Amino acid sequence: MKVFVFSNQVFTREGIKHYLNELEQCEVVGSSDVSGNSLTDLEGKDVEVAILDLAGLGNATSIIRNLRRAHEHVRLIVFCPADTTNFAVDALDAGAAGIMTPSCRAEDLHLAVTRVLRGDNYVQPDIAMEIFRELREKEQQRNEAERLRLTYRENQVVGLLMEGKTNRQIGDRLAISEKTVKHYVGVLKGKFCAANRLEIVLHAQRLGL
Repeated sequence: MKVFVFSNQVFTREGIKHYLNELEQCEVVGSSDVSGNSLTDLEGKDVEVAILDLAGLGNATSIIRNLRRAHEHVRLIVFCPADTTNFAVDALDAGAAGIMTPSCRAEDLHLAVTRVLRGDNYVQPDIAMEIFRELREKEQQRNEAERLRLTYRENQVVGLLMEGKTNRQIGDRLAISEKTVKHYVGVLKGKFCAANRLEIVLHAQRLGL
């Protein structure tokens, strides 16, 4: 199993490398910090699994997507910060095959590498249920957003309501009359089953609109 390790934390990077090199089935073919040029570190190397430590990365999902696009054959295991299921869910959505946290045991990492090489996904057991619950909630949100089918103008009005704009301010921004804005607010109340503007905003925030 040929593995490459990405981490901005030297201790973490060297620790993962040391453990994997102790396993007869694993060979660490390289390691690097995470930077704008990191993807080129895999070029020309026979890598089957990349391990990516996401700690301290503000653009983690874009890094995952870029790595997956540039090296489709490489299976990706990510280390997510502890107690951040949203982080883990976003990583899975972006294309990660394995999810670990700093609380994992050495045997968990070995099992993760083995599983993802077989084409399976692997989620560290002690966070799996939380992640699956979060995935179900996200799927429900997507389904509800699809059911609402807001028009382009309705989306604009929702966005301005979320900014706290009045009907007159929304009308001025969109170059429509205040009466027309009231019409759209009424339509949105119906679609969101909302009693008032605040409930529209709360529902929109919940659905990530």
